[in-house]
Amino acid sequence: MFNKIVCAIDGAAITDRILLYAMHFGKKEGAVVHIVHAYELPEYYATQEGYDELVKSYQEVARHVVQDAREFLEDVGLQVTGEAIVGPAAQVVLEEADRVGADLILVGHRNPKDVTEMILGSVSQQILNQTRIPVLVIP
Repeated sequence: MFNKIVCAIDGAAITDRILLYAMHFGKKEGAVVHIVHAYELPEYYATQEGYDELVKSYQEVARHVVQDAREFLEDVGLQVTGEAIVGPAAQVVLEEADRVGADLILVGHRNPKDVTEMILGSVSQQILNQTRIPVLVIP
């Protein structure tokens, strides 16, 4: 039923739970799991001295988030790919799901962290509103 699963992670504590679901579905379905970590750079500081080093730090952390997730899933025998991509999380996840031909998207959910998120909606809500691919939202 599910041949390609997009697993959206952000490195927060919920990532461990999302990876457990990815492991379960990946093993049960024999699916390829595609890890997606979207992050945004602090453009506000782009003109400041040291910005290039800040960008490199963001890239390194993002690379580690994806690498750690890939290693976890590969260690249990799954076929895994992964990307760390700069951009708005929901947009990146949806674009990657389309690109890889995903049959399922796994994404976490947490309570809104501020008024903006309450008004605009969470990443998981944005994904649910913009896709026809089945989405499993993990609390």
